[in-house]
Amino acid sequence: MDDAAAQVVAEALKSNTTLTQLNLGRNQIGDTGAQAIAEALKVNKAVTVLGLNENRVGDAGAQAVAEALKVNSTATQLILHDNQIGDDGALAIAEALKVNSRLIWLDLERNQIGDAGAQAIAEALKVNKTIAEVELRYNCIGNAGANALDEACTIYDTCEVDFSNQVSPLAFSLFPRSATAEELQTVFHLLISGLEQQHQSSSLSALPVLPALPEELAERIMDEAFYWQGVQHIKRLQFASSHPADTLKVTVPRSIDGTSIRVKAIQVLRDRKELSDVTNNSVFDLIVRDGQGAVQYECAAKPTLVDSTLQSVTIWPADHPIIRQIREGWEVQVRPSKFARDVRFESLYVGYV
Repeated sequence: MDDAAAQVVAEALKSNTTLTQLNLGRNQIGDTGAQAIAEALKVNKAVTVLGLNENRVGDAGAQAVAEALKVNSTATQLILHDNQIGDDGALAIAEALKVNSRLIWLDLERNQIGDAGAQAIAEALKVNKTIAEVELRYNCIGNAGANALDEACTIYDTCEVDFSNQVSPLAFSLFPRSATAEELQTVFHLLISGLEQQHQSSSLSALPVLPALPEELAERIMDEAFYWQGVQHIKRLQFASSHPADTLKVTVPRSIDGTSIRVKAIQVLRDRKELSDVTNNSVFDLIVRDGQGAVQYECAAKPTLVDSTLQSVTIWPADHPIIRQIREGWEVQVRPSKFARDVRFESLYVGYV
């Protein structure tokens, strides 16, 4: 189910008087779909359990759901784990918790909530006297957020808050910025044409002039900035499983305009609970398969230690020429770690133009 389908469901919810549990988990619902569901919740008086887990809901969707919670007096359970909610979304939900007196269980596991979001939720728990359980495991909450939650739980000891197994905040900051094909074309054209002509004919004439750059240099600048289109798979569970459904892998998509895709780099991130001397010597085992599933390349890439628990590796065409051969429909896969019991986060990203 995507955003369009979620909007259809939302319209039906506005007149629903019998459905009490709505599970929309494990779909492709993003902010637009979540916003539509949230608008329906403002008028729906029947739904008590809403599951939007394992979708693509970000801060905008969470903010819309938060606004609904301020007026909804029916929902008792809100399940939002395994989405892309950061501090802005958590701040909005925290504000809603200050006025909502019905919600009992809030699940925000495996999102991207940091200290600011955790501190806001902690402040809300000092006011809210209804909520009994808040799940915040596997976010990226540091010491400041953890201390705030500990303090809130001491004051309001009837609410159980689980914020164990936090992922390194650096994991999310290292994600390359994803761009659309149109954005790439615009930036590339700007670099190779310069801003001199635009400045001369506008109020920007006082700004420094950007000279036109050779295409090769412009492309190098975009590569250095990791400014590409990309496909990414983030994994939070089943790190030891070799089942195809649990494998950390991505498939290179087909281009919209039919042009050939060029893969620029492959990035793998892995965050562990702790790094022993053994795991410090670990490698990332990658497999590249063609469109028919045949293995075309295997390698063991030595990761760089980013901080005390986070490992990263970026594979470039210069070091692994097979990358230049990867085409639409090819698959890049990372084998399960030998130390899977210690893993709490993995990400595989393939950047392309």
